[in-house]
Formats: sequence, C-alpha cells, structure tokens
Amino acid sequence: MQARIVVTLAGLSGFYMLYRLDSWEWYLDFDYWWVHAMTLLWLFFAFVLFVAEPMFLHAWFIRQAKAKPEQAFALAARFHQIMTLLSLIVIAAAIYGVHG
Repeated sequence: MQARIVVTLAGLSGFYMLYRLDSWEWYLDFDYWWVHAMTLLWLFFAFVLFVAEPMFLHAWFIRQAKAKPEQAFALAARFHQIMTLLSLIVIAAAIYGVHG
C-alpha cells in the first residue's frame, strides 16, 4: 500500500509541476529527454503496482515463495535492486538534463 501511495504522489506531483510551469510541450521536444525518462520510469512503476501485481505477479510470487522461498526472496531482492539502480540513473540523468 505504501508503494502505491508514494508512486501515485510522485506522478501527481510531477504532472502538477508540468501543469504549473505550463511545460506540456516538453513532451514534444527531445531536448527534454529527461522528462520522457522520468515519465517512462513512473509508468513502469505504476504498471507493475496497479496492473501486473494484482493481475498475476502476486499469485505467481506466492507460488514461487511456497516452492522455493530462498530463490523467490533473491528474485524479489534483485528486482528491487535493479529498479533502485534504474531510478538513480534516471534521477542523475534528469539533474544533468536540467543543469546541462
């Protein structure tokens, strides 16, 4: 539940900033590639939390955890590590994109 709330707030705050700055045209200009990267990352998080997990990931992971708990935990940990690294890369890219 915490992840769903935080991902929702992150998306709302990002889109609110675009609204307040009247910067929707940034999506049409590749010079603002970092906005595209942040949006794509957010869409992936939202898809996993709000679509994939309820539809099939949760049940699949429970089956994996019952059959092979150590491997299931390792898989979940690896996924979180990859997503954290990807998020940090996108944050660094956005900082570079804003400040050149």
